[in-house]
Amino acid sequence: MQYESKKALEEFLDVIRNADKTFLDPDKTLDEQGRVDGYQHIFHLLKSSIDFYLLNDPLRPDFKRLSDDYHTLLGDNVDSVYYFTQIKSDQEYLITGKRYDSCYLSFTVYGGKPDGEMAERVCLSINHRDIEFDEDGSFEIRLTPNPDPDKKNEFKLDPDAVNLFTREYFFDRFNSKESDLHIENLKKYESPKPLNDRELARRIRIMKTYFEQTTWIAPLPVEFPLNNFLPPFPFDADQGGWGTVDNIYCFGRFRLEENEYLKIDFTSPEAVYWGMQTWNYLMQSTDFVNYPVCLNKKTTKPNEDGSYTIYLSHKKMDVDNWVSTAGYKEAIMFFRWLLADEMPKQPTVELCTFE
Repeated sequence: MQYESKKALEEFLDVIRNADKTFLDPDKTLDEQGRVDGYQHIFHLLKSSIDFYLLNDPLRPDFKRLSDDYHTLLGDNVDSVYYFTQIKSDQEYLITGKRYDSCYLSFTVYGGKPDGEMAERVCLSINHRDIEFDEDGSFEIRLTPNPDPDKKNEFKLDPDAVNLFTREYFFDRFNSKESDLHIENLKKYESPKPLNDRELARRIRIMKTYFEQTTWIAPLPVEFPLNNFLPPFPFDADQGGWGTVDNIYCFGRFRLEENEYLKIDFTSPEAVYWGMQTWNYLMQSTDFVNYPVCLNKKTTKPNEDGSYTIYLSHKKMDVDNWVSTAGYKEAIMFFRWLLADEMPKQPTVELCTFE
């Protein structure tokens, strides 16, 4: 008997086998560490493929964590916790939760095709400003094709809705308590049976598509300005990908010798959250377990005039607002602002040497 699951698995294995072409490509000009990171990224991406699309069912959804201390991808952030689930536009979902001490909480529904492809657009963006909470922080959100405008926290599911990301940001993530979150489908179904060959093959092919298309966006362009930043820009709902319309992004990259450091000066508009951190070229946070690689609105000490200066180097510096390269000679520098009152100005960067 020829199993369709076997055929689908062979197709997926072919994609995995050829995945290194995306980061070994000479045009990418990645350094040796970037290429090693590319191979490691394959395993991180395999884990999320399994969690998101093999072990997840839009009829019986479950929040699957995007990243943790040792599993990072898709532009994770040191100060945040993300969860993912698949959904279907003809279902009705109830999200229940209790918020504690996060500075930002949101639920973003994405539209596209239900086959693992990258999201085509943001269908719905709900942040904590849109939610009515009880006094103790508890809340319920209903996602439905036919919301009742007279009911609180009830939001419309568009016909192309296929998945959902939660985002929660903290100023001190490791000493904070993330929200209790749960999702259920209000439409009742019989208990699931073991996956048959056809259904397993379908899920494997979705995993394959998700895996392959994610390798198309990472590694990030090494054409980002060296030891400098591009101008900040907002995320547009129709640009595709899994960003949020509450975000303003700012990209740059660094390349530093042992005796060099960057002096990064910037101002910030009022925002619910802003932070600067380092990624490798695969959009993965650098080692925040062993190095200080991220600063945010509350952990960055301002200058007397209200501006900020961040220092980035290999060596530990005896200054306020130091960020470590975590051993990377070159990688990505990344700012993000959430719910900013206005567009931030482009940070300025000075390359300096130790005396």
